[in-house]
Amino acid sequence: MNMLRQLQLRNYLFWAVLLGFLLVSAFMVLPFVGAIISAYILAYLVRPVFLRLAPRFGNTPAAILCLLATIIVIVVPISLIAVGILDQMSGISTNQEISNIVDAFTARPFLRGLSINTVDLKAAIILAVNNMTNSAIESIPNVIIGLVVTLNCMFYLMCNWNQLASHMKKYLPFKNNDKMLAELGGTADAIIRGHGSVSLLEGVIAFFGFSLLGIQASLIFAVVLFIFAFMPGIGTELVWVPMAFYYFSIGQYATMWGIIAIGLLLWVGIEFYFYTRFVGAKSRIHPFLLLIGVLGGIGVFGIFGFIIGPLILVNSIKIIEGAIGSREV
Repeated sequence: MNMLRQLQLRNYLFWAVLLGFLLVSAFMVLPFVGAIISAYILAYLVRPVFLRLAPRFGNTPAAILCLLATIIVIVVPISLIAVGILDQMSGISTNQEISNIVDAFTARPFLRGLSINTVDLKAAIILAVNNMTNSAIESIPNVIIGLVVTLNCMFYLMCNWNQLASHMKKYLPFKNNDKMLAELGGTADAIIRGHGSVSLLEGVIAFFGFSLLGIQASLIFAVVLFIFAFMPGIGTELVWVPMAFYYFSIGQYATMWGIIAIGLLLWVGIEFYFYTRFVGAKSRIHPFLLLIGVLGGIGVFGIFGFIIGPLILVNSIKIIEGAIGSREV
C-alpha cells in the first residue's frame, strides 16, 4: 500500500513539475508572441525572393540576403517614420502650439455657447500628448529586443519553412490537411498582401497630400489613416472627416477642401476601384472580423497588432471551422 502511495505521489510530483515548467515557459515566451508572429509575416512576405535566391546561393546566404533586404526596405523606413512621429508629437506638445489649436477651435461662433474651459482642455491635451511621447520613448529598449527576436526568428523560419510546414501538416486534426494549409495561406495572403498593400497605398497618398496642404502632423495622421484603412468601409473616414471638420471650424476652407479631395480619392479611387478590382476577389474576409481583429490586435500586441490581430482571429476561425467540418465528415 505504501509502495502504491509512493508511486502516486511521484506521479503527482511529475505532473506538478511539468505544469510548472510549462507555466514558466509560457510566461517567458508570452512577451515575444508579437515578435514571433511579426517574424512569420516578414518571412511570408520575402519568401518569394528567398525561393529565387536559395537555389543559387544556398539557404543560409539567401536567408541572410533577405534579412538585409528586410532591414533596408522595412525596418529602416519604419524607424524613420517612428522618429518623425515622435518629432511631430514633441512639436505639437509645446504649450504655445496647443494653445493656438485650442483657441482657434473654441473661438468659433457655434462653440462659444458651450462655456468650454480652455485652460483645463489645454492642460489635458498637453498631458495626454506628453504621456504618449514618454511612453513611446520608454518602450524603445523593448522594441529593440523585439526586433532582434523577430529577425532571428525570421531567419529560422526562412531556412526551415518546408520542415515546419510538414510538421504542421502532420499534427493538424483535419481530413484534408493540404487543403486547410492552402486556405490558411490564402487568408494570410489576403490580409498581408491584399489589405496591407491597399492600406499602405492609402497611407502614402494621405502623407503626401497632407504634407502638400501644410498640415503639421501630416505623418501622424497618415500613419493613423494607414492603420484604420485595414477596416474596409469605415476606416479612412474616421481620420479625414474629423480633420476636414476641424479646418472648417477654424475657417481654413482651402485646407478643408483639400482634405475632402484626398478623402474622396481614397474612398472612391482606392477603396472602391482599386480594392474591388485587384484585392476584393482574393479577399473573402468579413469586414467585421477585420474590425475586431484590428482593435483587439492593437490592444494585445500594441501598434503593430493591426496586422497580427486579424491574422490570428481569421486563421483561428478557419481552424475551428475545419475541425468541426472534419468531425462531421
